[in-house]
Amino acid sequence: MKPTVDAVASEHRDSLIITRLDIDRNPKTPSKYDVRAIPTYIIFRDGEVVGKIVGGMPKAALVHRIFDALE
Repeated sequence: MKPTVDAVASEHRDSLIITRLDIDRNPKTPSKYDVRAIPTYIIFRDGEVVGKIVGGMPKAALVHRIFDALE
């Protein structure tokens, strides 16, 4: 999924901030957000969780789900 996420980040850098979290170095954060599978994408707006996407998918589907969550 890294190439897909990198492509989304590059193509939408003017409207999204995309970052990764190393769960081995940050073991408390996944439980804070009830992450039970990898990959899990958590979508925030103004510091609040507005969506969560679990599992891999094609780039177009990922972009669609991100922007749906942000509406």
